[in-house]
Amino acid sequence: MKDLLKKLTIEEKLGQLTMIPPFFYIKDLKKEVFGALTDMKLSEEGVFQTGSVLGIQNHDEMNLVQSKYLEKSRHKIPLIFMGDVIHGTTTIMPTPLAQASSFNPSLVRKGAQASAKEALKKGLQVTFSPMSDLSRDPRWGRVVESYGEDPYLNYILSKETVKGYKSEGLLSCVKHFAAYGLSEAGQDYNTVDLSRLNLFEYYLEGYRGAIEAGADMVMTSFNTFEYVPATTNEYLLRDVLRKHLKFKGVTISDYDSLLQTIYHRTSSCDCDAAIKGIKAGLDIEMASSSYMRCLKEAANKDPEILKLIDEAVLRVLELKKKAKLFDDPYRSEHLLIDASHAKEAAYKLAKESIVLLKNESLPLNKKTKVSLLGKYATEKHVLGPWSWHGDPKDTDELAKHIKAEYMNDSESFFDYDLAKIKQTEHIILAIGELYHESGEAHSKADINLSSHYIELLENLSKLNIPITVVLYTGRPQVLTNALPYINNLLVHFHLGSMTSKVVSDTIYGINNPSGRLPMTFPRHQGQIPIYYNRLSTGRPYSETNPYVLKYLDVSNEPLFDFGYGLSYSKFTYKNLELSNSVATLNNLPTVKVTVTNESDVTGKTTILLYIKDEFASVARPVKELKQFKKISLKPHESKVVEFKLTKKDLSFYNQKLKKIVEPGEFTIFIENLEQKFTLK
Repeated sequence: MKDLLKKLTIEEKLGQLTMIPPFFYIKDLKKEVFGALTDMKLSEEGVFQTGSVLGIQNHDEMNLVQSKYLEKSRHKIPLIFMGDVIHGTTTIMPTPLAQASSFNPSLVRKGAQASAKEALKKGLQVTFSPMSDLSRDPRWGRVVESYGEDPYLNYILSKETVKGYKSEGLLSCVKHFAAYGLSEAGQDYNTVDLSRLNLFEYYLEGYRGAIEAGADMVMTSFNTFEYVPATTNEYLLRDVLRKHLKFKGVTISDYDSLLQTIYHRTSSCDCDAAIKGIKAGLDIEMASSSYMRCLKEAANKDPEILKLIDEAVLRVLELKKKAKLFDDPYRSEHLLIDASHAKEAAYKLAKESIVLLKNESLPLNKKTKVSLLGKYATEKHVLGPWSWHGDPKDTDELAKHIKAEYMNDSESFFDYDLAKIKQTEHIILAIGELYHESGEAHSKADINLSSHYIELLENLSKLNIPITVVLYTGRPQVLTNALPYINNLLVHFHLGSMTSKVVSDTIYGINNPSGRLPMTFPRHQGQIPIYYNRLSTGRPYSETNPYVLKYLDVSNEPLFDFGYGLSYSKFTYKNLELSNSVATLNNLPTVKVTVTNESDVTGKTTILLYIKDEFASVARPVKELKQFKKISLKPHESKVVEFKLTKKDLSFYNQKLKKIVEPGEFTIFIENLEQKFTLK
């Protein structure tokens, strides 16, 4: 690639660092681009010097664009095609937040494998996934694209997602670097302000997992970090990403985010933004063209800028080589990929991604006379945001899988035939957010369950018929006022193509729910941000002292905590044992716990191991998830589940951003059990 680099003119080099939509090459292509399209200010010659394409409809369209491009390319350097395969291409998997509910890394990887196969058949070589932003504010629309509030879960699932893509040959771009999930007030694109210690301890973990698994690209975030936009933040892109995380791949801006530094008022104009971008370590500029228009002159004035351009172009060329585009720019072998098992992968993942939060009478017998009510009885838009080429027309209505005696998809109590409802034995109310109420640019100030739903539930409860609510949502919602009227509550964060079958199978016990919440459900939205692994404070809550951490008007406790989820099986945990109560780093304890299924129903459960560092040189969380395992138990079966503690489980960053382990006392928590050990 170095020999090829030497042959390129400065204009051709800068073209390799520019990404534009496909319709610039072929004027009649469908304009499938999200966001406000910047005036690219490119001539036809400039268009045919660019190096990468944002989005494509199908493999034929990719071939058409590639052939037109190569006809006019002096060095025949192929285009590379990228797109947002967030949770599926044609067959839609559960959203990432739903996948996190499964606590099943193996299924998450298999879902990514299936998505990769379909993406490759569509003509893509790179996916802008995973989104590894730690997300603690449910008001933020993009929590649905995240793996939730826990850094360890984020690390594991980001890693497995990249492994899934990589195993099939799809390159991946982890995003959004860095700390985008901490946007103030939950508003998309807003300011982020956090310490470097917080960044290193919690917010880097998802990106770290993706990079360790071999992510090929990193996308910058829209937000600032330490008052400098991430896209032009040299500390983030060179010190943290390149040096600390040891990333060697390609960096790319988010959509038009380089020019948005002008609106941040940290760049004075396009050319100032371009110079700051290349100096900071930004390789590819997405959906704008300031590199092509400005950096030639800048490079003529400053040889250091030319050196940085060459380094970036070489990384892009190596990326294209990794995608095998120089061998076959049309990637014709991808057309032979068998992607027929995608629905099976989607179903298996969705089965473990639905969460049971309250249960008085599930599962139902198939003979139970049911009233099926609510808009999601017949709604086909159940795929969730960023479902790309998934077609709602291909999804089943819930009414197809639940044979109701009475069905009405209205959400007004006054539209219902109460006489018919009273002839049934159970009400299934399928309600929730609309499919476009979460995702990018869909933040909310109010995440309470809509008041009309609470009124509807109150009226239905007067019929004295058990009510099962199936809540379709892209975020945790405040359900406090609704919960008293609900007998059974199933929640999911959009399950994709197999939603309706999984919901029905779960209601009727064909699927035994095993999902757990990857984000806390607040009792009141005034508690936000609320997350389980909060730091200890100097005045923890006490009933006897009024001057402590508390609200006057609401409990400190959430409505549903991280990791909460019920099953139709009854699991008990006993005999939490440590192999040694005094340890060294060379002899850390093995943790064992006996888990028993005391029911007549086979089920799966996730054993969550938390650790509390009882004393440290910096404030530490009240507890932290460090390991987990998901197991299946037959009726009345017991298993001894074993965890081996590692140095990483006990380590943390100190004020000098050095990862350390300090001696002292540690507490292990599994369910309602705890044991202590001392590290010498």
